Amino acid sequence: GTGIIIDQNGNPVSTGKEGWIFILRDHVLYGSRKVTAPGSTPEVSNSASPAGEATSKSRFHHSSFFGGKAVASAGIFLTNEQGRLTRMYPHSGHYRPGEAHMQRALFFFQQHGVELSTFSVDMQQIFKVCRKLSPKGGDDNAKSEKGKNKENDATIDNGKHQQANGQVKHAPPPQNMKKSKKTDCLHLMGGLEVACFLAHKAIMIKFGVFHQIHKIRRIPKESRSSVSVIISVVNN
Repeated sequence: GTGIIIDQNGNPVSTGKEGWIFILRDHVLYGSRKVTAPGSTPEVSNSASPAGEATSKSRFHHSSFFGGKAVASAGIFLTNEQGRLTRMYPHSGHYRPGEAHMQRALFFFQQHGVELSTFSVDMQQIFKVCRKLSPKGGDDNAKSEKGKNKENDATIDNGKHQQANGQVKHAPPPQNMKKSKKTDCLHLMGGLEVACFLAHKAIMIKFGVFHQIHKIRRIPKESRSSVSVIISVVNN
């Protein structure tokens, strides 16, 4: 069924639209509101055991749970008013979760009887989705700065610098622009679909499928229509 996140007292956790940060360590999920303002006190929850204790910190981030030590997974989860898990974001500036972290989190929920199809997962990092650029200081600043960073033979789009000859090079964002927040550029997929995707990708890596694809891509375009050439390259 659906996953219900509870606090150390057994009460359902409603995270709101901002969500709670979490880490997974020793088969236990720890969650808390992310606190960035000094003087605030987070509500820390150990969702797998009633032994969790609240911790008072001026700031509270992913590294605050265990002093930056290694964890199995990290990110952000969102729940509704009933505490039901609705979304999971593998977002953490400290741990920078990858595919393995995501797989461990999904496996944890599945082992606790959560149907993975009942919540969504952000895949922008796995799919290398480029975050959009937004103007600094709002719309007024955007209007006043419009046209200032144009070049004669180049255009800038989402951190890429395209020259007149067609070559694309990475370039820093213009001074009047900044990257949008990760939560403004979500690429959501169902948890079950994500689990299947990662499992299939691991199998293809194990059997060298991607390595063979890279070999084929190195074949000159004029020779790619020849099946015998492709088979010869792949088998070598």
